[in-house]
Amino acid sequence: MREGIRVESVTSMRDNRQSERSVGSPDVTNPLDTNRAVLTPSIDDVFELLSNDRRRRVCLYLQRTGVEVATLQNLVDALATGAGDEERERLAISLHHRHLPKLDQAGIVDYDPRSNTARYWGQPTVEKWAEHVEAVDDGLQAES
Repeated sequence: MREGIRVESVTSMRDNRQSERSVGSPDVTNPLDTNRAVLTPSIDDVFELLSNDRRRRVCLYLQRTGVEVATLQNLVDALATGAGDEERERLAISLHHRHLPKLDQAGIVDYDPRSNTARYWGQPTVEKWAEHVEAVDDGLQAES
């Protein structure tokens, strides 16, 4: 574990926070078979979430790895490969204070700031647009 990044394991996440959310309307079908209602964020919310590279990369990491619960350390390791300790620390702070709470508020993850863990619920609309933006970015980089 790196200095300054506190990561703890968690055995369960809070499922009762769903009632506190105000983004989108709940979809009654729940493919995860949990007590949590699946939300479909509005397209404006999706674009706002994905307008930031770090949030896009978090969503793609969670989708592609298939992990149900990721620690802040897992996310930092995935997003900051080859980065120095200072850059990793800045990323951890940014994820903890800004990006994971924003994804939590939108219903994409349940982020527990006390344990630094994010439970991923999956959101097909967000995943689709994140992949699309990544493909466009990759195409632009190939052209230059």
